[in-house]
Amino acid sequence: MKLGYGAGILIVVLLSAAAFLIGAVDLLQMISLMLLVGGLWTVVAAFTIFDVGERSFYLGWGVVVAALSTFDIFNNASYTIALILIAIVALILINVYLGRTPNMLHAANAPPAGGGTPAATEF
Repeated sequence: MKLGYGAGILIVVLLSAAAFLIGAVDLLQMISLMLLVGGLWTVVAAFTIFDVGERSFYLGWGVVVAALSTFDIFNNASYTIALILIAIVALILINVYLGRTPNMLHAANAPPAGGGTPAATEF
């Protein structure tokens, strides 16, 4: 039987809550642990559960969720926000360069060369 993505996330939440209830971590550390292990599980699931076409998306969001866990390490929230923005930009660049969205960086396509625009036609 293959472990599903949702079941893995449920295990992450339950193990983090158990660590909190036995006193191994405080509340902020529990949330940080949940985000870190959830992000790592998403990265692992990207390579084991999801299709090749979805791999870069889940890999990128796993890194973003894991970066969210750093709010407990840094006292200043701007460091966490900067890490998240860097991870999102990296996710966009990875998706563009892997060919999932090749036209994303173009504002518009060029008009047809044969005068096929309405302004070029004669009445």
